[in-house]
Amino acid sequence: MGATPSRRAIVAGDFLMVCGGVGLVTGLVPFAVSLLRMAGCDLGLGPRDWAAHGVEAMGLDVPWAALSSACGAFLGGLLVAAGLGWRRGRPWAPLVTLTYALLGITVTGVDLAIFALAARPGAMRTSMLIADGLACALAVGTLVAVILWHGRND
Repeated sequence: MGATPSRRAIVAGDFLMVCGGVGLVTGLVPFAVSLLRMAGCDLGLGPRDWAAHGVEAMGLDVPWAALSSACGAFLGGLLVAAGLGWRRGRPWAPLVTLTYALLGITVTGVDLAIFALAARPGAMRTSMLIADGLACALAVGTLVAVILWHGRND
């Protein structure tokens, strides 16, 4: 059992859990759709409909989308775990938070590079650059917060 968490730790935990919940949903839904698509299920839409949305609109492959979405869902799960740890005063919370931050910077950085360098220009590419840019900013901000927290507690 951890120590009784401070009000600041509880608020930080709540914030991380909300962000993690968003990450889980925005990762799991496209991951499931990508898996269904790779299995041959068209979900009632024709190739023309699919070409107007998602990875096809950017000239990218469905398997890549599945991998990217799975990574996003995993990062969301890490955020939820980190948030629960902070909220409950668990000693492992900083480590899980640091793990999220480092993996988040890596995954979103790679996604941003792929969208910027390999994706076809258009509305979908722009929206994905914005979404992954925000996710990367959250990971960088989380890393800074963990570093500041660690420096304060030394």
